[in-house]
Amino acid sequence: MYFCKDNLSKDITIALAHEVKNPVSLIKANIELLELENVLDNHQKNVKMIKNQLNKITKIMSDFMYFCDYEHKDNKEDINIYYLIKEHIENLKIYKNIDFYIQCKDDIKNLSIKASYFKICIILSNIYKNCIEAIEKEKGFIKTKIYIKDKKLFIDFIDTGKGIEDNILNDIYKPFFTNKKNGTGLGIPICINIIKSLEGEFYIFNNKDKGCVTRIVLNI
Repeated sequence: MYFCKDNLSKDITIALAHEVKNPVSLIKANIELLELENVLDNHQKNVKMIKNQLNKITKIMSDFMYFCDYEHKDNKEDINIYYLIKEHIENLKIYKNIDFYIQCKDDIKNLSIKASYFKICIILSNIYKNCIEAIEKEKGFIKTKIYIKDKKLFIDFIDTGKGIEDNILNDIYKPFFTNKKNGTGLGIPICINIIKSLEGEFYIFNNKDKGCVTRIVLNI
């Protein structure tokens, strides 16, 4: 599903997002300055709330800009998916309650595809973030399965989280829909837009046993 379909709407939306982010950044800078001057010592609870809300606005605007501007930074190059995923997982090992696995055949470890490094990284960041949040603080694992089928590259991200309620399974693809406390509802639509721009496919479905599977399909 595309939200910013024509160039004029996209340009207006991105410009608006920039205009919102600028005053928010200025407000945050002034609050930090007042904190340094110890002017707000008696209002720490309020300051924390204000900063949290400003951070949330900044996150929404950043996600929204990515969502509408997915065509930018589209320099395609040879990308080894296995090593990119392996590198990404290394940065996630701070989550001690989650074990990370990669499952693939040896020949796939040397497989490269033509794609945008920037776009693939955005997809991985969003998918792993969703998997980690689904597991929360429980002990669990995220298995990344890479395989070839029908001359296409399949990547399954299998988590042991709480899964997705059946009544909202179709809604998660919609922009701004979220059941998370601090969610923007743009992570999945961003992935869908990027995958479509790469002429690929994107799916999410509940696992039979526990958790869910996020699947992306790319051309080799």
